[in-house]
Amino acid sequence: MAQNDELDARKLMILKAIIDDYIESSEPVGSRTVAKKYDFGLSSATIRNEMADLEEMGYISSPHTSAGRVPSTKGYRTYVDKILEPAASDPAMANEILSKLEDKMSEYGKLIKACAEIASQLTNYIAIGVTHGNAKNTVRALQIVPVDDASALVIVVTDDNSVKSKLVTHNEKIAPDVLIEMSGIINRYFTGKPASSVTLMTLNRISEEASISRSLLLPFVDAIFDCIKECGKDEIYTEGTAQLLRHPEFDSIDKARDFIEMIQDEEKLEQIVNSSEDLGNGLRVSIGTENGNDGMSDYSIVSARFDVDGVCIGTVSVVGPTRMDYRNVISSLEFMKKMLEKKSIENGQKLIGDGEKKTELPDN
Repeated sequence: MAQNDELDARKLMILKAIIDDYIESSEPVGSRTVAKKYDFGLSSATIRNEMADLEEMGYISSPHTSAGRVPSTKGYRTYVDKILEPAASDPAMANEILSKLEDKMSEYGKLIKACAEIASQLTNYIAIGVTHGNAKNTVRALQIVPVDDASALVIVVTDDNSVKSKLVTHNEKIAPDVLIEMSGIINRYFTGKPASSVTLMTLNRISEEASISRSLLLPFVDAIFDCIKECGKDEIYTEGTAQLLRHPEFDSIDKARDFIEMIQDEEKLEQIVNSSEDLGNGLRVSIGTENGNDGMSDYSIVSARFDVDGVCIGTVSVVGPTRMDYRNVISSLEFMKKMLEKKSIENGQKLIGDGEKKTELPDN
């Protein structure tokens, strides 16, 4: 009998057949099914003996009294690490993804949210996007826009292309041209600097140059600080919750409700997303009991780190039953990841060329 970590080619072939069939059918797989469906040139008896070995070694298990077998966490792990082959590039999918992401490239938060939406659509599972906030953000630009006599909108753009805004109400009437002038002065003092560099002396100088009292200035400065702080926070987006209904694992209303409640808990959600095992290519996979969370023992997570211009802007994780289509999920995330890494925000390079609109696909 082969050792646990040394499955021979025949056992790997049969394990792949069992997992492929179970992913497709969600029904336990028997030796007769494998013999009929896959042309291995092996008898049902031989396949049955090999399956008995695989079960003894912990790669598959027998649910209840069923004659069939289902993959274990160990079996899925071997499938992902040693058996799975990457999917071929799909030009149509590339053009669709790029068209959806094109207008989101200027703001990282929106880009991660869009990637999560696309990942959910491509895989039919829930996708979770997490932006990586930067507590040391500096201001790239800011603007104060008059709304009416008693309020104005503060808009802040930080160096990681995050955009936040906050409405400020003021007790005294401030002329629009005064607000615009104050906006320019504040911009000069804040741009390119962290919020920690703004001192009381700085506020006094702005107050003098703008010819307004410090009491009027402070609400605007506070709003700017709040916007910078918000830009420095991680944000979580959950997309495709309705996809649960597509899978037989969630036929139970109670199970679906428990799962939704779990992923709505942001603290648990971050623990879940960060529990994945690194595949060494910017992708991480955590399967069933590997999640270290009792509530996640029936689910798998595939996460991808997204880099643009060499900067990590966040992660997108696909969450589904352990019976998920790993090939499609991994390939979809890897495909988006490679496209974004080739996409340059600063110099405007495009993967969709002019003329015939051909797509330059990432190499597999």
